Parts: sequence; C-alpha cells; structure tokens
Amino acid sequence: MMAPRSNQRGVAVLMAMLVVTLGTIIAVNLMWISSLDQRRTGAALAADQALLYLQGAEAWVGDILRQDQIESGESDHLGEIWAVELAPLPVEGGLISGRIEDLQGRFNLNNLITPEGEVDQIAKRQLERLLETLQLDPALATVVVDWLDSDTEAGFPSGGEDATYAGMDPPYRTPNALITSPSELMANVGFDLETYRLVAPYVTALPSGTRLNVNTASDVLLASLSDDIDLALAAVLIEERGGANFSDIDITFEDRVEPEVLGRIDGVSQYFLLTGSVALGTYQLTMYSLLERDNSGLVRAIFRSLGAS
Repeated sequence: MMAPRSNQRGVAVLMAMLVVTLGTIIAVNLMWISSLDQRRTGAALAADQALLYLQGAEAWVGDILRQDQIESGESDHLGEIWAVELAPLPVEGGLISGRIEDLQGRFNLNNLITPEGEVDQIAKRQLERLLETLQLDPALATVVVDWLDSDTEAGFPSGGEDATYAGMDPPYRTPNALITSPSELMANVGFDLETYRLVAPYVTALPSGTRLNVNTASDVLLASLSDDIDLALAAVLIEERGGANFSDIDITFEDRVEPEVLGRIDGVSQYFLLTGSVALGTYQLTMYSLLERDNSGLVRAIFRSLGAS
C-alpha cells in the first residue's frame, strides 16, 4: 500500500516542478516582450523627438538665410554667419549639431544638358577639367552626359547608353533625365565607390541653369573654369578673396575665362544644403535638407533625406 503513495508523491513533485518551470518560462517571456516593447516605444519617441529637433533646426536655418538676404543680398561668401559650422548644442536628452553648405559652390551636373535637351558643351568641358584636376579620366564626362541626355546613342568614344547597362548584374537602363542626387553617379559605368568619393565634394544636382558662386567655390572648382587656371593660380585667387567675396568678379575673371564662361559665374546663391544631426542617448538621426532661397528671402525645403549618422 505504501509504494503507490510514494509514486503519487513523486508524480506530484514532478508536476509541481513542471508547473514552476512553465511559469518561469512564461514570466521570463513576458518580461522579455515587455522589455522589447519599452525599447520600441523609447526608440519611436526618440525618433519623433529627433525629427522635431531637426525640423526646428531647418526653420532656424531658414531665418538665418533670410536675414542674410536682407543684410547682404548682393553677395554670399564663406565669411558670413551661415557658413559657420554649428558646434554641438545641448537639447533635452542629447545634442544637436549642423552645418550649411552653399551648393552653388559646386558643379551642377544637371547643367550638362540644356533646357532643349541638348548637350551643353561648355559645361561638359568644365566637368572634364574638374576630372582631370582630380586625376581621373575626363572621358567619364561623356558617360555622365549619356546618363542625362534624351537620346539613346552612346557618346564617342566611351559613353554608355542602354546597351552598356543591359549587361550589368542586375541589368538596368539609363534614366535619360535630370537627376536629383549626385549619388546617381555610382550607377554610371566607370564610377566605382572610390571614384565617387573623390568627385562627390565638388558636384551637386540642382535645377539646370544655376551659376557657380566663385565666392564659395574651392580651388578645384575655380581651376575647372578654364585651361588657363591651374590649382596654383586657383589658390592665389582664393587667397585674394580671403574670408569674404571678390570685389569685382568680372574684373577678376574676364582675362582668365572665356566670355561664355564668365556669364555662368556669380557671387550669390539660391541653393544650400543643411546637414543636421541629433543624438538622443543611443539614438542618432541625420537629416539632409536642400533649401532654396528666393529673391525675397523666403526659404523652403525642396528635398529632404534621412539617415543614421
């Protein structure tokens, strides 16, 4: 009679242990799910908060550019307040930082095509000189032209149209249209990551027809204006303008560039790039805003992109 009772007590103990084990597993699982939910909620709140901070920074930059237009609308240069990089500032829960760049101090890739859809030979030659200055193959300019122009005939001798890209893995076609980001260059045949990184600081993608602001352009961009300007002379010109603007752009450049090129340079800008970054705890967010300022000083964002910094 005792053996069955002992067996029953053993079974009861095993059942109790099983219940405790299952309860522990369920409790741990619930705690894990709760922890994940808390982290997701925290990340979502941080993302919303970071985006609001960056939108506020964008509005602040708009005010700075608007005030600059009012006070010195006849010139934009690197000695103005908008060109000073913002040191990290404390905000609730973290830090925010940012900088403004004059995109008209770069070569506009969309200028390679005229409003009529034809190749702009002056802009193409400028891009060729820019590539040569960077010790890259100037024939890459023809590749970029083929990426933008409306026809399907590859430029001689090293262009690339649909037939060139059909052999890629995966295959794709040329857009034959203006681009919205210079990063599209990486899809062009001949542009690997290293080549793009060399070119990226000197090019941009803006509405076609924009002028180069020589008050903010680098030595590489100034050297791209003419065969008569090398990096040494470009450095002299930058030293001449100092931390301000050229006193008279026409007098400075009329003997150094062709008349057609002289009409394509200026000392004022409409397009700027804001790069703003927010760090809230372990969460980081960067926003890139392409800002357009009209003649009245009104500033609006025409393109935004987000990414982790």
